[in-house]
Amino acid sequence: MDFFTEFLWIYGAALLSAMLFKRVGLPSIIAYLVAGAIIGPSALGLVADPSEYSLLAEFGVVLLLFALGLEFSLPKLFAMRATVFGVGGGQVLLCMAIFGAATYVWGTTPTVSFLIAASLALSSTAIVTKELADIGQVHTDHGRLSVGVLLFQDLAAVAFLIVVPVLGATSGGDVSLSSELWSALVKGVILVLVLLAVGRWLLPAMFSEVARAESDEIFLLSTMVVVLVAAWVTHALGLSMALGAFVIGMMLGESHFRHQINSDIRGFKDLLLGLFFVSVGMNVEVSLLVEYWPRLILFALVLVAIKFALIAMLIRASGHNKVASLRAGLNLAQAGEFGLALLTIGFSVGLIPADQASFIAIVAVMSMAVSPLLIRRADQLIARFDDSDTGHTEESVSAGQELVGHVVVGGYGRVGRVLVTFLKSLDIPYVVIERNVTRLKEARQDGANATYGDCTRLDMLKDVHMRQARLAVLTFSSLEQAEETIAHIRTVGCQVPVLVRTYDHFGLESLVSLGANHVVPEMREGAILIAEQMSVMLDVPRDDIDKLVS
Repeated sequence: MDFFTEFLWIYGAALLSAMLFKRVGLPSIIAYLVAGAIIGPSALGLVADPSEYSLLAEFGVVLLLFALGLEFSLPKLFAMRATVFGVGGGQVLLCMAIFGAATYVWGTTPTVSFLIAASLALSSTAIVTKELADIGQVHTDHGRLSVGVLLFQDLAAVAFLIVVPVLGATSGGDVSLSSELWSALVKGVILVLVLLAVGRWLLPAMFSEVARAESDEIFLLSTMVVVLVAAWVTHALGLSMALGAFVIGMMLGESHFRHQINSDIRGFKDLLLGLFFVSVGMNVEVSLLVEYWPRLILFALVLVAIKFALIAMLIRASGHNKVASLRAGLNLAQAGEFGLALLTIGFSVGLIPADQASFIAIVAVMSMAVSPLLIRRADQLIARFDDSDTGHTEESVSAGQELVGHVVVGGYGRVGRVLVTFLKSLDIPYVVIERNVTRLKEARQDGANATYGDCTRLDMLKDVHMRQARLAVLTFSSLEQAEETIAHIRTVGCQVPVLVRTYDHFGLESLVSLGANHVVPEMREGAILIAEQMSVMLDVPRDDIDKLVS
């Protein structure tokens, strides 16, 4: 079967599985894994050699790490240091100790035990963050605790992605493990410092120049070239491609281009990450599922129980209430996508046999499959544990969180600048979206909370939390841009009130029909104000003026 036909089978199976799993409320990651297992060599055999797609699939992990870096910030890490390093570090170490000891007793080598333990210690950032966002609990106590632990796990995953290829290179015994680790450490430190310097001093200036072109194509190409160069440099040094992507993403995450970059790469990331998980599924030995299904289910339940208990106890011991501790434990009681990536890399470098990698991957997938149910049914599951030490089972959302109950201002021209001044004086939270680099720079100089981006992009609207906003005010001079933005806001079912400023009254009916709550034609309103003032100066009675204006 030729490459194109196999590629069609891969994405066709992924599409059908994703649609089916969406209907039953399971995450798309599970759908991709199942699709891969069905079309892989051990089942239908529609794809003969999954390794042909490994390099392309690995770029899905590269873009995932880059996107993770965009969300990462040193101030955020410092503010959550107790949760990140205390609870997160303790969870990873304890889980690795338990799972490593269990797999070693099971009969694996120390190296394989380390790989399996590291894989199972990590939870699913993709599943947890998506489920919490869907049910509106990202900013609750348990939501913030879960994100803090995930942040450490993601940092640990970056380290594991460096270590696993080194372990594979030394598994034959011809190369010293200590020397390889020291070499990787030195190269990694030097590389990180260089990339940090490039990201802080070179990339912001480069993206400012790119943004001046006001071309989506050029901006996207620039982003992809930056990611590919960072991945190529780390790969050339014998390190994980994902490391370079993560560091560059972290530096760009502190720039005002972060939201637009994340929006631009999301489609590529999702497509390639889907290919990665399909390729993981294609390497699963389906015969193991048929032969050992009772043992696999038991192991998956034990995995969920151990992670739930450990995380809940660690968070409780750190001083948080019982409900938050139990809910965070349920949120994180699963294996994750980085664990599957580690297993795949470990298999590709000859570190773990195919049957063991498949067995652990199936256990991980089973734990991930039940995770959305655990997160969404957490209230019912933990009700019996509530001893009223918190006074309530519902956790309140912190009022201090950013981008909740805020105003989204589209554009920072004359009108946008005035609106921001009013919002500041009223102490109302807001965020400005501006695509013009010059005006964005002016907004920054004025101290405005502004980000670079295109309001007509659905992903951009999600990044500024449009669903949680009190009001959206669009100040564009372009009628088409306003129409497209309103259409996207309403397409996703967002009911936020929309106030639109237009240059004249043409297109008013179109804007209202698309979902605008109020439209202010600038020329018409200005003419009415002038006419009103003229009437006053001509001594026209006030009642007559009001009738004319109305």
